[in-house]
Amino acid sequence: MASLESAGVILRLINSLQRPVTVTDLVDHLSMPKSSSSRLLRQMGEEGFLERDPQTLAYGPSLMMLELSRLVRSTTQLFPKLQLALQGLCMRSGHTGYISVLDGVDVLVIFVQSGSHPLRLMTYAGHRSPAWATSTGRALLALESDGAVRERFASGLPAVSDNAPAHVDALIERLNVIRSQRYATALNEALPGVGSVSCTVSDPHTGERLAFCLSFPSADADASRIDALALDLMTEAAGIGQLVGDPLWAR
Repeated sequence: MASLESAGVILRLINSLQRPVTVTDLVDHLSMPKSSSSRLLRQMGEEGFLERDPQTLAYGPSLMMLELSRLVRSTTQLFPKLQLALQGLCMRSGHTGYISVLDGVDVLVIFVQSGSHPLRLMTYAGHRSPAWATSTGRALLALESDGAVRERFASGLPAVSDNAPAHVDALIERLNVIRSQRYATALNEALPGVGSVSCTVSDPHTGERLAFCLSFPSADADASRIDALALDLMTEAAGIGQLVGDPLWAR
């Protein structure tokens, strides 16, 4: 395996495990020889891609990698607009907000905006959740055709919780509702005790598709409260969507 290819595999492993990795991780998860694992991690550290914790001796993303991730976000057309909108939404509601993208069968958080609610339910940027069991994931999946959704989940839906769709047909039923109302909700699915409301905005010129949501304790999830949050989200999404030419918000 070429060194550049190996570096990519190691970075994907760090992202998958959501933690720094050691030589043992590379041996166990990637079946790399111990000597090659040690050499590659050391070289990636020397080149500034990874940093080594002096206590655990594990390698994690370097400051340079974090700066690059911020640069990627800053160069997108949609991200700064959604970020600004989310700041206002979180200020008004007190809840924590997220911006996420679809990645395979997962939804990936790329930005977190904390709220002022005393019970702040937060995950972190880089966190992955099953797309079919989250409001952000389903909001993004609703932009695809039924055929594309079936192809994406050709292996079926692993069990997540009693409230999450158990099979692809059940997922598509929920997606049809989202397509009609233009927002998605989730209660006690990927995370017990947590509810969320999401909308998407797409830029037809760049192909970008982002979901943003407000997350709250499911104990606060009465219908009128959810409707109010959804309306606030849709108002922001519509303004941005019309600005970038998203056909979902043209009407």
